Amino acid sequence: MENGRPPPRRVAYEKDIQVGGSGWFGRLLAMVLSVTVLVAAAMLSVVLLAVLFGVGTIVIGYFWWKTRALRRHARAFGDDGRTVDVEVVHENSRDDVSARR
Repeated sequence: MENGRPPPRRVAYEKDIQVGGSGWFGRLLAMVLSVTVLVAAAMLSVVLLAVLFGVGTIVIGYFWWKTRALRRHARAFGDDGRTVDVEVVHENSRDDVSARR
């Protein structure tokens, strides 16, 4: 090195086993672990997507089932989808705020 010191050695334990190397075994292990993590993440995302789709279908089906009486009632009165709901407020109502001013 430039300052005259030798380059740092890798960490070594008993029996001269070196840790932190970038040999072929370390690269192979890193590649196998990377592929395993990516495959597991892909499988988890597919499972979660299927579960969320199933739950959404059940919720929409439940809502559709619970509102069937309302749809049947609206069809009985000839609702063609263009009905406007209006609320009628009487002038002398006790809840009329404008009369108190």
